[in-house]
Amino acid sequence: MSLMEKQKTRALILAAGKGTRMNSSVSKVLHTILGKTILEYVVEALEFSSIERIGVIVGSHNIEEVRKVLNDRVDYIVQRQQLGTGHAVMSATDWLKEFNGSLLIMVGDAPFINSKIIKQILTKQQTGNKAVCFLTAVSKNPLPWGRVVRDKNGKVLRIVEEKDATIEEKKIREVSSSHYCFDWQSLKQALAEIDNNNVQTEYYLPDVIKILVKKGLDVETEISNDFLTSFGINTPADLEFAESQMKSIGQIND
Repeated sequence: MSLMEKQKTRALILAAGKGTRMNSSVSKVLHTILGKTILEYVVEALEFSSIERIGVIVGSHNIEEVRKVLNDRVDYIVQRQQLGTGHAVMSATDWLKEFNGSLLIMVGDAPFINSKIIKQILTKQQTGNKAVCFLTAVSKNPLPWGRVVRDKNGKVLRIVEEKDATIEEKKIREVSSSHYCFDWQSLKQALAEIDNNNVQTEYYLPDVIKILVKKGLDVETEISNDFLTSFGINTPADLEFAESQMKSIGQIND
């Protein structure tokens, strides 16, 4: 029996955002690429045997539309107010009430995430029962994502959102993908300590990283040199780019 099969694992997909930059009445995660919704790509990447349940965080504005697409493949958790990614995970507390194991957290707008990468971060988190392992990407020209701040020895200190980053922090080439695997008990305690003292006045999930570090818990990363695995869709231009890349991948596989 493999390590992943011995420990309980659940997955949570963050899909409650309204995606206003898409300039569309269609929920961002329900836009399609080659005939399949963005959200379906993420769900399919998570449908392997060691994950006992998949939950999707939705809003009151999109739950019915999401349900029409996914039916009973997942559980639905409603985030009543849009107060940030940390708040979204807090909304799943009841769903996780009796749970004790590894919790994968994925964003629902990242169609290139795949089961291979997910299994890698899951295995790395479960090896030694680390508090978290999260996926990062390195690029010469980083997208406007959270920067991974490390000390001189390469140890992770925190993730800082681009809007809150200093000029020096914005020069960091390693960014967080927003895909994580947490020990749920460690995450639950850290969530109770985050605040909304930031530009967006939101509860950021990445803020738990610095809390876990301060507690002396093990924080690990899986670094990818393929930024596509981390690419998230926020604008019509992103959607067009993703579709062109999907077509190219299909042609290569053919």
